[in-house]
Amino acid sequence: MSNELGMIIGKIKQNMSITNHNDEKVQISVTFDFSTSTDAEIKGWLCGNRAIVFQRPARSLSMKELMDLDGTVVMANAAGTKVKSRTDRIAELVAVFENSGLAHEMALQLATAAVDNPSALTIKE
Repeated sequence: MSNELGMIIGKIKQNMSITNHNDEKVQISVTFDFSTSTDAEIKGWLCGNRAIVFQRPARSLSMKELMDLDGTVVMANAAGTKVKSRTDRIAELVAVFENSGLAHEMALQLATAAVDNPSALTIKE
């Protein structure tokens, strides 16, 4: 089990506010030491955090729109922003392609392919 990430991260000081069961609130500072954490643990914590951040704006989508997101790639740094439905993402790309001079039908086909199977559009050198 590798802990390269933990060694790179090292120690991080974090200020936080905690309210106990008696509704008493305190501000404390602790230092988290990641040096003994495995890479798998750190990756799991990162994904767990991003999943929580992603879920908040996703609550505004319908059940169908949520199901359409199954299997999509979410950029980790954009996880907390408005979650765009499949339809929103296709419409956004259609506008970009049409602004580049593509006919609507071609723009729609390309945008749909880009959203549904982005790896198929990867440019190989």
